Amino acid sequence: MKNLSFLIVLLLILNNVYSRRNVNGNKGGGENPTPAAGCSPATAIATLELNNVRARIEGTGGSMWQDRSNGISSYEIPKRINVDDPKFNSIYAGALWMGGLDVNGQLKIAAVRFRNIGNDFWPGPLSLTTAEVDAATCAKFDEFYGVSRAMVSQFVAWFNCKEDPNCNENDEFPGYQIPDEILNWPAHGDISKGQDYVLAPFFDKDGDNFYDPNAGDYPKYDLIGDFDCGTDRSPRLFGDTTIWFVFNDKGNVHSESQGPSIGMEIRGQAFAFATNDEVNNMTFYNYEMINRSTFTLTETYFGQWVDADLGNFSDDYVGCDAERGLGYCYNGDQTDETANGTEGYGTTPPAVGVDFFEGPYADDDGIDNPLTQIVQDAIDSAGIPYKGLGIGYGDGIVDNERYGMKKFLYYNSSPTNPGDGDPSTALDYYNYMRGRWKDGSQFVWGGTGHFSSGGNVPADLIFPGKSDYPLFWSTKGVAATPIDWSEFNEGNLKGDRRFLQSAGPFTLEPGAVNDLTVGVVWARAISGDNFASVASLLVADDKAQALFDNCFKISEGPDAPDITFQELKNELILYITNKNLSNNYNEGYNQKNPFIAIPDTLDGVYYPNEDDKDTLKFYKFQGYQIYQVKNGLITVSELNDPDVSRLAFQVDLKDGITTLINHTYNEEFEINVPEVMVQGKDAGIKHSFRITQDLFATGTGKLVNHKTYHYMCIAYAYNEYKHFDPNDPLKLDGQRLTYIASRKTAGS
Repeated sequence: MKNLSFLIVLLLILNNVYSRRNVNGNKGGGENPTPAAGCSPATAIATLELNNVRARIEGTGGSMWQDRSNGISSYEIPKRINVDDPKFNSIYAGALWMGGLDVNGQLKIAAVRFRNIGNDFWPGPLSLTTAEVDAATCAKFDEFYGVSRAMVSQFVAWFNCKEDPNCNENDEFPGYQIPDEILNWPAHGDISKGQDYVLAPFFDKDGDNFYDPNAGDYPKYDLIGDFDCGTDRSPRLFGDTTIWFVFNDKGNVHSESQGPSIGMEIRGQAFAFATNDEVNNMTFYNYEMINRSTFTLTETYFGQWVDADLGNFSDDYVGCDAERGLGYCYNGDQTDETANGTEGYGTTPPAVGVDFFEGPYADDDGIDNPLTQIVQDAIDSAGIPYKGLGIGYGDGIVDNERYGMKKFLYYNSSPTNPGDGDPSTALDYYNYMRGRWKDGSQFVWGGTGHFSSGGNVPADLIFPGKSDYPLFWSTKGVAATPIDWSEFNEGNLKGDRRFLQSAGPFTLEPGAVNDLTVGVVWARAISGDNFASVASLLVADDKAQALFDNCFKISEGPDAPDITFQELKNELILYITNKNLSNNYNEGYNQKNPFIAIPDTLDGVYYPNEDDKDTLKFYKFQGYQIYQVKNGLITVSELNDPDVSRLAFQVDLKDGITTLINHTYNEEFEINVPEVMVQGKDAGIKHSFRITQDLFATGTGKLVNHKTYHYMCIAYAYNEYKHFDPNDPLKLDGQRLTYIASRKTAGS
């Protein structure tokens, strides 16, 4: 009864605080935006589809992944090759949430779900002086700006050639014209309307602070790889392909959350990489969030809301991983049936998750808050026990700590418990963000996360499996049962789940700039029950986290060579060349892989600093592999699938290096699994090859003139700083990945 009485009092206080009028005259305050700009809802649509994902982007309105016009999911993975192929989707919708209390205790909030009942976000930047926007600006910026790293790399190579008296641009880049995507890059805001002069990030080659591609300026990718995101937080672009956009919460009345506006300008980018590993099934999102208002918000939270419909939406479970800062969805039974008008994934269905890489800055306290596994020390000093829950902790730098996922919750589309279900008021959204049910009651460990299901230990994370054991950070160090708390183990009713990851509380100061970065990861086990794919998802997420930790600088193998053909009677001659734009020009690929971890002592030799270790991290060109592939849509990630790809030729340097083996750790069996990547002939490099056989033919296999065949050639490189042997304790610190291959062609 004491707990119940306290809960009722707390709810009354919160409702009273929320209803109090804003009388302090702060810019952007009041019940609604002041004045309402009259902006129309965002309508722009973009599609991110570089790799194995086809994702719908509607970020200028604050929402993602939903085909709102047809009311269907639009996060397609694996993406279809042909329009008549089955369409598999893993996410229905997603959006940003944010909210906090002003100096009068009034709740200010911006949050959307499906945008079917209203809008809280509109396109365009805000004024630096008034934190306002007008309808014309909203209309102008209801647009996405797409660019690719390859496009920018080619532009830079062309411009450098044009400036080099020893380079002939007409020979090296015949017919080249600067792409419209670079010429029309939204580098500058309209200063006559008070907008920030520098808007979308650009590299200013001549240092005049004015974007001019004719002077060598370009959208700001880290082309050289010399940015350190740990110390340099300046805006830049990420990914192989990028969609940039800008939006705000001041364009009109908040008709979705029903709450007063904040005055937030958000600069977003959706990006992806094309790779030959799990990253090929991922997409990423970064939001630069700028408080343009003049008031301070306390008890502020930022959140990522997800409606993850994994195929059939009515039979899902959700969970999270405390150590990784990952929220995920998996199927509630062993078969995902086709139902409700959506395609099911079938047996051993996949799992999809969102890694909350980084959120807002924690409040300054004058110390470097620790990364410690002593929970009480973490509580006392505002530290964290898991790296996945934040960055900047225990790194020797004062007040650079950024929150990761501090709360994880779920709810059902059809309420099954008190305080459950979709939010309908500003207070509902805020309660979810601060780790409460809609009615303000606390999450508890066990059952469904409600007091009514038998639990009584308050918890911040729901369904963390055993990822929070033995620390029990989610329960402030209080041991709770069951130790392995998941929907799978509880046998909960399957359903249409939504989940939310949030970060806070923190103080949002006027002018504060924060980043929220998330990555969508996806994996499917080869066999097993409905929980098997979660184990595969955790392995994939470790790669996603490593990529984030490395400032989204992906490890590059040697660029694939260019292929040309000479057609003869029932025969093809295939030629391979490397243009001077290639990182393997003259077969000189020699690049460091930052993901290699070198131990301090190796075979009795002590490596006292990172520079010494770096000398062992370089991969060098070793050879080529040429495949016949089934069609022109096959990617490098599918080259080990004999149904669509078959090795035609392999050549390598004559240097005594032949068979290359990669060892990949299997978490399910807790062993390193070897895979032969190449069996070299050690006979030297060739650049022309005679093809007479169709490797996919069922008859004689002779090539037929006037028929289309498809081939792909990749280059590969080698590093074995020390031989790895899983059966020799003295060789367990050896190189497990001796082989790295192309993931792209030169400048493409």
